[in-house]
Amino acid sequence: MPGDWRERLPNAGNYYGQHIEKLTTPNAAGFAQGRCPFHDDKNASLSVNVRDAHGGWRCFAGCGGGDLVGFHMRLRRLPFREAVRDLCRGDQ
Repeated sequence: MPGDWRERLPNAGNYYGQHIEKLTTPNAAGFAQGRCPFHDDKNASLSVNVRDAHGGWRCFAGCGGGDLVGFHMRLRRLPFREAVRDLCRGDQ
């Protein structure tokens, strides 16, 4: 895996916009809310930072949190290296 892989990750706003249902407009701090894809979410319990390069996320219904790579790992059920390769190639 090349050392510059973090710089080749997709834009967090674009990524989350494609993968989170009913994503709201971000607030002043860059956080937007949407439905968590990891549980049957009727309300917007997921918060994601669409402006931060790391793309931090947190589910307030108990699914956890992390960064964009961790979100992709969980969403696609991939180990770390495969998730990074997938993201850097644009295969999300």
